[in-house]
Amino acid sequence: MSGAGRALEQLELFDDAPVLALLRADNAPITLALLETHLGQDERSRTAAELYELLDADLDELRFHGQDLPRSAQQYCKTWVEQGYLTRRAAQQERTELFSLTESAHQAIRFLADLASPREAVTRSRLSLLTDRLLQLAQETDPDAGRRITALQEQQERIAQQIRTLQEHGASPLPISQAVEAAEELYALALDVPSDFARVRAEFERLHRSLRLELIEHDGPQGEILDQLFLGVDAVEDSEAGRSFAAFHSMLISPVLEQRYHAAADALATRDFASHLGAAKIRFLQNYLGRLQQESHQVRHAMIDLSRSLREFVRSRQFEQYRALGDVLRRPQRLSLELAPFVRPHHRIGVGLTLSTFTPRSVGQLRLLSPAEVTADDDLSAADAEPLDLEHLREVVRESEIDLAELTDAVDDVLAWRDTATIGEVLSVHPATQGLASIVGLLLLAQRHGEPVTDETTDADEDPAPATERVAWDLPEAPGQRRSAVITALRFTRPISAAVPGLAKELT
Repeated sequence: MSGAGRALEQLELFDDAPVLALLRADNAPITLALLETHLGQDERSRTAAELYELLDADLDELRFHGQDLPRSAQQYCKTWVEQGYLTRRAAQQERTELFSLTESAHQAIRFLADLASPREAVTRSRLSLLTDRLLQLAQETDPDAGRRITALQEQQERIAQQIRTLQEHGASPLPISQAVEAAEELYALALDVPSDFARVRAEFERLHRSLRLELIEHDGPQGEILDQLFLGVDAVEDSEAGRSFAAFHSMLISPVLEQRYHAAADALATRDFASHLGAAKIRFLQNYLGRLQQESHQVRHAMIDLSRSLREFVRSRQFEQYRALGDVLRRPQRLSLELAPFVRPHHRIGVGLTLSTFTPRSVGQLRLLSPAEVTADDDLSAADAEPLDLEHLREVVRESEIDLAELTDAVDDVLAWRDTATIGEVLSVHPATQGLASIVGLLLLAQRHGEPVTDETTDADEDPAPATERVAWDLPEAPGQRRSAVITALRFTRPISAAVPGLAKELT
């Protein structure tokens, strides 16, 4: 490639590389330092509330030292998600969100770490590691069985010679400087693995989105992916990334590997060079496998959730709804392309479009109302009790209840000069002062103390039918407005107070 071509390629890389975009962002050193502290150490993911609390404390301290950081931790986290520092996912068991570093954020943190602590130009351990891996790769890829047998025999002879040397002269440990150098190389290599997990998880999410998009945008009656999903094939786990991760995960959770790793890490902690390496790095190597297993389980759960989501997307036929929606959206686009040669973009068509005025907001912007903030602090003084007005109390009771005492007196007054009286005849002398309530009260008294009136026009050979009568009353709330109704005719034959001794006294 020519120099000009290489230059153009680097220009495109500088514009598009996510890692460089993070390093160019405002407050990038502060952002990467805070996120490495809380998400790049033992804890690789935190809930939103936990991360907000930790970051708010750090931001307050940085402001005390003169840094211009005006926003809250929640606002910064939202910006960091948009910029590509953080990923935000729903928690598995809690109804909250989990934050974790992106692959690009891991790479940016490693880049700054290399600048702060540059490695030596040439190290014996790195050269030895490279040589050993090269020889092993050449041997494992050799198709000639004879050469591979010869190489194994030579390796067997070297091992036998080492055993004889140990038996004759004893063990000679690796010099401390070389041991520390080799351990530093292992530590640096181990730091790269968390970014690999982030990259694998991001790859699964990209694969999931591409599979959904293929299901939605497929124009034919049935696509290959759809056929596989209907046959029960796991499109995510059976992908190249899924198979590669499954092999890595199965090796990582092997009990034999776990036992051998912990035995070796604990043995290194007892060696003389461990004090030169540092207690923090020794603890990191001792806990490293457990951290890898935890992150591997999280990635596997994410892969399973994506596979389940994709199967449910197909099983519920949701992709058909998205296809229909896509067709509806593409139809006006096709029409606009057909009209483009004939209609200018700013041509007025005389149609008004009312846009929605709803502005979506985040739930985090809402604030709970505290009743204590709007309650008056002044003490309430006890009001003086007014004297009880018995007549006013009777009026209140009269408005809420039927005045049976008044109705009883009205019936008794009519029967004082007549032998019998129907409800209509009582009302003709004593109008309904409570409106419909008086009618209901008279019906109640007549059913208890009166008798029904039969229709005299009924034939002799038929059962007597009950007679009816029309009653009328004025509305108490609107004097002059009259209402009427037809009721079953009931007749009072004797005064109510005489029929029930003591009733009048009880009602009053």
